[in-house]
Amino acid sequence: MQDTGKLIETFYSAFQQKDWRAMQACYHDEVLFTDPVFRNLKGLQAKAMWHMLATAAKDLTVTFQ
Repeated sequence: MQDTGKLIETFYSAFQQKDWRAMQACYHDEVLFTDPVFRNLKGLQAKAMWHMLATAAKDLTVTFQ
């Protein structure tokens, strides 16, 4: 299992590149994702959200430290 810090860095680095496949790989197959916009997405639904967001984003800039 990856340590948490490395996993977070991997995820957000992929997000910067709009690499939805790498973002999906950071999620467990039985993930439950919820936020104010996307409510109670499970498994493949949560992974599909990143595909949709990354491919639809035209002017998205992600920074993290």
